[in-house]
Amino acid sequence: MDTARILLSQLVLLLAVPGAAGASVVPTCETQRTAGTEPNQPRDQESFLDLSLEELMDVEVRSTAALTRTSARLVPAAVTTITREQILASGARSLFELLDIYVPNLQWIRHHWEADHLGLRGIINDREDKYLLLVNGRVMNERTHFGAVSERDLALLRDIHHIDIVRGPGSALYGPGAVAMVINIVTDNARTFQGTEVSGRAGAVEEFYTAEFKHGVLVPEQDLGVFVYAGVQNYVGADPAQAPQVYAFSFPDRAQYPWAPDDPGPDLPGEGYRAGTAFTAAGLNRDGATHRGWTPVKLHAQVAKGNWDFWVRYTQGGRQIAPEMGTLVHFPWGWGDWVGAPFSVSTGYQQATAYLGYEKELREDLILTAALSYDLFDAERLLQGGVADAHREDEVYGKVLLNWRMARNHRVAFGSEFSHETFGLKSLGWPDEPARSSLLGSPMPRWSTDTISILGEHQWTINDRWTTFLGARLDDHTYTSPMFSPRAALVHTATEKDTWKLIWARSVRANLAEELKAAALAGDDNSRPEKLDSVELRHERRHSASLDVASSVFIHYDLELLTWSGDRVAPVGTQRQFGFEVEANYHTDRTRLGVSHGFTQLYDFHLEPGMDTVNTAAPYGFGSDLANWSNHVTKIVGQRRLDREWTLDGSLRIYWGFPGLRDYNRYMPGTMGLDSTPAIEPGWEKAYRGNYYLNLGLQYEPTKNLTVRLDGYNLLGIFDSDLNKRNYYTSPGDYRSHAPALAVWVIYRF
Repeated sequence: MDTARILLSQLVLLLAVPGAAGASVVPTCETQRTAGTEPNQPRDQESFLDLSLEELMDVEVRSTAALTRTSARLVPAAVTTITREQILASGARSLFELLDIYVPNLQWIRHHWEADHLGLRGIINDREDKYLLLVNGRVMNERTHFGAVSERDLALLRDIHHIDIVRGPGSALYGPGAVAMVINIVTDNARTFQGTEVSGRAGAVEEFYTAEFKHGVLVPEQDLGVFVYAGVQNYVGADPAQAPQVYAFSFPDRAQYPWAPDDPGPDLPGEGYRAGTAFTAAGLNRDGATHRGWTPVKLHAQVAKGNWDFWVRYTQGGRQIAPEMGTLVHFPWGWGDWVGAPFSVSTGYQQATAYLGYEKELREDLILTAALSYDLFDAERLLQGGVADAHREDEVYGKVLLNWRMARNHRVAFGSEFSHETFGLKSLGWPDEPARSSLLGSPMPRWSTDTISILGEHQWTINDRWTTFLGARLDDHTYTSPMFSPRAALVHTATEKDTWKLIWARSVRANLAEELKAAALAGDDNSRPEKLDSVELRHERRHSASLDVASSVFIHYDLELLTWSGDRVAPVGTQRQFGFEVEANYHTDRTRLGVSHGFTQLYDFHLEPGMDTVNTAAPYGFGSDLANWSNHVTKIVGQRRLDREWTLDGSLRIYWGFPGLRDYNRYMPGTMGLDSTPAIEPGWEKAYRGNYYLNLGLQYEPTKNLTVRLDGYNLLGIFDSDLNKRNYYTSPGDYRSHAPALAVWVIYRF
C-alpha cells in the first residue's frame, strides 16, 4: 500500500476522531459515492486506508485552524501536528522539550523571575500571555498574572493523542490571547484508545520518575465510551555540577545594592565569583526540581454518550528557578550571611476543569455545537523564600456554534461565547493566608469580569482551484475597549501537488487581569488591548509519495506590544518584523526525516514616549535585532526502523546565535546608574553564541504489547556543557546548561 496514502489517512483519522476537540469527518459528495458511506457518518481507520490520495485530500475535517469544515489541504494556516507516535519517538520529558523539537521557528527560553517562556516567530514575552494553550479546544490559560503556565512542565504525556499548533495569529478563532500561536492538546478517548496501558519512566543525571495508567472502553451498541487516565511524577532534577549556572560578570568582593540614586542600600558580600565559571554556591536549585517539593499529578476522565461528551481534568505542577544574581545590580542578592538562607524562586499551579459538550446534526447541512465549562486555576510564585503571588481564579464558560452548508460552494459557521471570571480568591496552596498579588498586594481585592463574544466564518469554494475564508470575532470585555479580530485567506490549489495560501489576520489580547484591575482602581477601566496585524504567504507541495515540502513567509508582523516597562505591563511600542520558515518531510516504510529552518528579523521598533523595552536595543541606537531571540533556528528529526523490533530516533536543534543580545548588552551599561561597572565581563562572548541540543533514542518492541525505550538527552554537553546552554529572558549574558542525561521508558498494553 502506498506509504504517503497511509500517512495521510492517519492524519485525517487524527482530525476525524469524535471527542478529539469535537473533531469529526464530513465526507464530500464524491467521497461518499466512492466509499459508500452515509453523509456525516464518521469513518473508521480501515475505510480511510481504502481511499486514494486524491480522495483523502478531499475528505472534510474540522480543523483547529478553521471554524468551518474543510479538507486538510485547504486549512487556512500553517499548522504543525505532533502525533502520539511522535511524542513517544521524541522521548520528550515536557511540553517545552516536545514543542522545541518539532515546531518550526518555535523557541524556548528561561527566566529568573517567572516560569520558562515559549515564543514563535520572534514573539516572546516575560509572561506566557502571547499564546493560548488549549486542551480539547478549551482554553487553559491563567489570566491573573502568568498566562499559559499549566501542563507545560509535566513529563506525563501518555494521555495525549496529538497536539495541533497553529503557527500564527488565532484570535479570530479562539479570542484574545492567541497572538503568536495556539497550542491545542487533544487527549485520548474511548474511540482512540481501548484496553489498558501502564507505563513508567526513570531518568538519570536529570533525575525523574513517572508512573502512568490509562484505560478505555468502547461500547458501540450503546454509543458509549469511557476513558480514564492517571499520572504521577517525581522530578528531582539535575545537580548544578551537571547543569551549571553561569553568570556573565565577576561579583565584587563587596557590593552595595542601590535602592535609589540617593540611597546606596546595604553592603553585601560578593563571595568572589568569577565570570564564566560554574556557579556553585550552596543552595542553588537542582535544574528542573519541582516547586515546593510537590508531587506533580495529572488526572483525566472522559465519558462520551451519543451526542454528549463530558470530561474532567486536574493537573498540579511547577518548577524551581535559578536566581538572578544581580545582573543589574552586581551582587549575589540573597546569598551568604545577609539573609541567612538560599535565594529561592519558584512557580507552581493547580488546575481543575470540567467540560460538557454537545453536538447535534439538526439536519443534513446544519450542525449545532454547544459547550458549558468550569475552570479553577490556583497559581503561586515564591521570591526570596516569601510568597509574592498566591491566588485563585474561577471561570464559567459557555459556547454555542452553528455550522451550516448554505449551498454546495458555501459554508458558514457562526456563534457566541460567554465567560464570567472571578479573581482574587484565596489560594488553595496557602489556605490560611489571604489572596496575594505582587502587583495588587495582600489582601488582594476580589473582582469579576465578563466577556461576551460573537464569531463567524464564511468559506466559499469559488471553483476547483480557488477557495476563500472570511472570518471575524468581536470580544467585549469589562475592562477593555471592544476587541475585533478579523481574518481573510485565499487558497489556490494550483496543481495536484501545489497549494498556495495568502493569509491576512489580526489578533488581539487584553492585558493581564491584575494589570487591568490596577488600572481600573486608578480610574482607567477601558484599557488598550494588544494588537498584531500579519500577512503570510504559504506554499505546500506534495512533491512525491515520499516527500512533502512547505514554506511560509510572514511578510509583515506589526505588533502593538504590551509588555513589561518600568514597574508594570503597559503599551510599550510597535514591534515590526518579517521572516520565513521552510520545512521538508521525507518518509518511507522504514525511514522518516524532518528538517525545518526558521528566520526572523526585526526591521522597526517604535518606542512610546516614557516607555522602555527589553525586547531590543534598536530604539536606543544599538543594532537591529531582537534581544531574546535567535534569528536563525534549525531543527532536524529522524527515525530509522532497523527491523521489526528495533527503531532508532534522533533530533537536533540549533539556535544559531543571539546578535540582538550582544546589542542589548552594549546598551545596558549606560542605563544602570552603577558608575562604570559593566553588566558583562569585557570579552565575554559565550552567551551570544549558538545553542545545540542533540537527543538520541533506541526503541525495542519485542511484542505488540511491550515497548521499551532508552533515550539520551542533550548529548553534546558530554563534550562541552556550554553547547547545551539555554539563555535567560532579559538577563544580560547569563545562562544555564541542560544536563546530558539518560532515561528508560517502559510501556505495557493489556
